[in-house]
Amino acid sequence: MQEDRRLISEYRTYRSREETLPRGTKLHNTYQIRTVLSSSALSAVYLARKIDTREKVIVKELFPTSLAARGQDRKTVVCRQRTLAHKLDEFREQFLQEAFILKGLDHPGIVRYLDHFEERGTAYLVMEFCEGTTLAQILEQREADLQLMYDTLLPVMNALAYLHAHGIIHRDIKPSNMMISSQGEVKLIDFGSAVQYTQEEYPIFTTSGYSPLEFYSKKSQQGPASDIYSLAAVMYRCCTGETPPDVRQRLFEDRLRFEPVGHGVSALLSTAIRRGLALRPQQRRISLGWLKAALRTEYLMNKRKLRRSSAR
Repeated sequence: MQEDRRLISEYRTYRSREETLPRGTKLHNTYQIRTVLSSSALSAVYLARKIDTREKVIVKELFPTSLAARGQDRKTVVCRQRTLAHKLDEFREQFLQEAFILKGLDHPGIVRYLDHFEERGTAYLVMEFCEGTTLAQILEQREADLQLMYDTLLPVMNALAYLHAHGIIHRDIKPSNMMISSQGEVKLIDFGSAVQYTQEEYPIFTTSGYSPLEFYSKKSQQGPASDIYSLAAVMYRCCTGETPPDVRQRLFEDRLRFEPVGHGVSALLSTAIRRGLALRPQQRRISLGWLKAALRTEYLMNKRKLRRSSAR
C-alpha cells in the first residue's frame, strides 16, 4: 500500500473516483487493478498485478470521457448516446492500433508490450511496468545539464531510429513520455499517437510547444521529420528552461529565441536545434543522425573543457 501511494504521488490523476476502475477489479481473469496512475480525455492508466505471478504491470483502458460512461457496476464502459457509437468504434480502432504497433516492436528503449484484449465494452492494453521518473518530473525540480540531456536523449534517439526504420513515427515526443529508471535506463512510453507514416490520413493529437505544424492536419505529410521537430523541442526545453512557442503562434510571427541557461551551447548544437524546429518539414534540413552527432560532440567537447579546467 505504501508503495502504491508513492507511485500515485508521481502522477497527476484527473478523473473522479466513479470514472476509474475500483481497486481489486479483475480483468481478463489475469490481471487485478491496484490503483489508477494517470488519465486523459481518452484513457485511464492503472498499476495492476498478474494474478498468478504477482508481477506488476501497466494496464491502459480506453475510456473517452466525451463518449463513454461507467455502467452501474462501475466496471463496464457504455456509450453515452447511440448516435455516438460509431465514434466510439473509431476510438477503439485507434486504441488497438497502439497495441498492434507495440506488439511488433522489440527494443530496449521502448516500453514492452505484454497483452491486449477487449472486455466490458472497451479495450485494454497491458505493458511492462517501468518504475522511474519522467524527464518532465525531473525538469520540474531542476534545470537540465548536459549530462542529463546526453544520458536521456541519446537512448531516445536510438529508439526513434529503430521506429523510423520500421516505418513508424511516435508523434508524441515530449519530456513526460521519457521514463528514466533509478539505474539510468531510458524508455520511450505512450504510443497512443504512433502511426505507420505511409498512411494517407492521420488522427489529430497535439501537444502545445512540442507538436509540429503538420500534426494539426489530417492530410498533411508526416514522417521522421515530424518526430525530429518534437525531439528538437525537447532539446530546446532542456537548454533554455522554456517550452518552445506553439507552432501556430510562430506562423504569424516567428521569433524563436534560443537563450540557453546554466551552460553554454555551441553553434553546432544550436544550429541543429534551430533546424529541427523549422516550421515546415521540408525546411528541417537535418536528420536524426545529425542531431545525435551534434549532441554527442557537445557532450565530448564539454568533458574536454572540464578536464582542462581541473588540470590547471
